[in-house]
Amino acid sequence: MTGSAGAAKKSGDKNVFVVGNYEKTGESAQAVPQFEDGAQLAVADLTKQGYTVKYERYPGQSVAVPPEQVAFEKVKAANPDSMIGLTASQLFAIGPTVVASGIPTFALAAPATGIKSGPQGGDNIFLMRPLNDTTAAAITDYACKVLKLKKVGVLAVNLPFGTDSITTAKKHAAETPSCQLVTTQTNGYADADLTQQVLAFKNAGVDGVIGFDYPVPFGVFAKNMQDNGVNVPIIGGASLGIAVASKAITNTTNLIGVDDCVPALETSAFAKKFTKAYKAKYGYLPNYAAAQVYDAFFMTAKATQAVGHDHAAIVKWISQNAYNGVCENKADKNNVLGRSVTAFKWNADGTPKLLKRYVNEYIPPADIVGAVTTVAGATATTAAK
Repeated sequence: MTGSAGAAKKSGDKNVFVVGNYEKTGESAQAVPQFEDGAQLAVADLTKQGYTVKYERYPGQSVAVPPEQVAFEKVKAANPDSMIGLTASQLFAIGPTVVASGIPTFALAAPATGIKSGPQGGDNIFLMRPLNDTTAAAITDYACKVLKLKKVGVLAVNLPFGTDSITTAKKHAAETPSCQLVTTQTNGYADADLTQQVLAFKNAGVDGVIGFDYPVPFGVFAKNMQDNGVNVPIIGGASLGIAVASKAITNTTNLIGVDDCVPALETSAFAKKFTKAYKAKYGYLPNYAAAQVYDAFFMTAKATQAVGHDHAAIVKWISQNAYNGVCENKADKNNVLGRSVTAFKWNADGTPKLLKRYVNEYIPPADIVGAVTTVAGATATTAAK
C-alpha cells in the first residue's frame, strides 16, 4: 500500500503526506493547542528544507469511541504516508482497525496493550511515548525513593490509564516498605470539583500525592488542595504539565512533573533551536506533545525520502532507524520510540528545572502486557540540585 501523496513516487523525492488525528483548542473541553502547533511548525520547517508537505487534520476525540471510528475512516480514504494520533482512549477504540489498514502510525498514547504484540498494537503502530507503566513507575520511584514520602495518596482517572497506573504504583511502592499508599481516590476525566478526594487525602494525613489523571481534573485538584490547606507535593505525569501550561494551575510550588520529553531541558542543538522557534511563534514553551508531533513529521519525511511511499517500507525504516530530533526516538522490540522519562519542577518564571532523568531500556512483553511492568535494568541520572 502506498500513501496517496506519492503513489507514483520513489525514494529520493521530498514529497510527504501526513494526517493528524487529534483535536485542537476549542473542539472539546479536553483539546489542547500543542499537537496542532507542533504540526504547523513542522510543516513550515520542512518546507524551508525543500519538502513539499501535504497536511490534513481530522479532529479525533480523546475519549469518545464512535466519533473516532468515523474520523479514522476519513484517514483511510486519504491514504497518507503516515498518521499521527491515537491519543488516550483512541488506541483502545480503533487500534486493531489501524493495524489492519497498514498505515504507518505514530501513537501519542502508550498503554501496555498498545505494544507491537499487544491487542491494540501491531507492526505499523509506533508509540511515541514511553509506556504508561514506565512513567507510573518513575512517578512512584520519585515519590518513594527520592522524596522519601511515607504516607502517599493516589489520584487516578477512572479509565484504563488510571487503573493500570494504580496497579503499577502499588507494585513499585512495595519496593520501599517505608512508603505506604494510604488511600486511592478516583475521578472522571472532566470532573469540575474534587473536594471530596482532597478531603480524603487530608483525613488520611498524606505527605504527598501521586497522580495519574487528565489535565482538567488535575487543574481542579491542585486548586482544591490549595483551597483546603493541603500543602504537600503533587507528583504527576504529562497532564499535570498541560494543566500548568494552560494556566489552570498557577501556583506550582508543590508540583513535580514527570514527563517523557521536556524540550526546554533537552541539550541537543536541534532541540534548542526548536524550543526557541516554538516559543517565538506561539508565545509559550513546547511540551512533549508539540515535540513528538514535530518529530513524527520529520521521521515520516526522512522515511519517504529514503524508501519512497510504500507503507510497509516506511514502517520498516522507522523500526530500524533512530531519529534524534527534539526528543530521542528509537524503536525497541515493542515499537516504543520514547527513550526517557524526566522528573522536573517549575522555576518561578515558569521554566522547567531538571531533577532526575530515567533512561528506558527494553522491557519484555511478558512483563508489560496486562498493565504490570517493571523498570528493572533502567538507568537513572540525577541532576545537580
